[in-house]
Amino acid sequence: MKINAFCTADLDAALKHSDRVIFCGVTDTVDERVTVYEPYADGVSSKRIYIDGMTDFDLLAAACDHLLENDATAMIRASYDLNEAGIIEAKYKLSPIMLLHRLGVLDKCVIVGGVCLDNDDLDLMAQVGAPLVVTPIASAAGGYGYAPVSAAKKRGVRVGIGTFDGKYNAEHDVDEEARFMLFTSNAEMREENSLNDIELKDISEFK
Repeated sequence: MKINAFCTADLDAALKHSDRVIFCGVTDTVDERVTVYEPYADGVSSKRIYIDGMTDFDLLAAACDHLLENDATAMIRASYDLNEAGIIEAKYKLSPIMLLHRLGVLDKCVIVGGVCLDNDDLDLMAQVGAPLVVTPIASAAGGYGYAPVSAAKKRGVRVGIGTFDGKYNAEHDVDEEARFMLFTSNAEMREENSLNDIELKDISEFK
């Protein structure tokens, strides 16, 4: 089974290349292969919400209250960009992951992006069971970098893969994402075949 663990754009294209899709956006689909996370805004009542970044601090605080009060879960873009991480560090003296933990919601979050995660972040994510979803092509092509997939797997963090908005992968082909992710993982670890077949299968199936 192939799972596109983070898609925000062309749902039909994503379904052509995946057995299941986690879609973050507004849709009226009733397709049982799709799990929907509704973009967070004032008045949203969903048990599954999507938070597109952490630097709108008022929105972040309200979203965290929503998670705690409604026993909800979130897909949240976090540690996806040095600029975002720097803004949070300057204000709170914490990494984005540490801030989510301080706010009491890390265990309710799936972290999306993750190019700025350090070992302490990964250890904490493993400790509370917070998964990581990487967007290899979008992260690299957008100039953000690449997530430490091998380091995350070695610490027991559950890792998935997604196509994000499809800007650089219009077909939302998760096989292309997986191929590119392996290359960036090799660069991370300075070796070929840094992820074995079992790890690649686990990532494609998001387990």
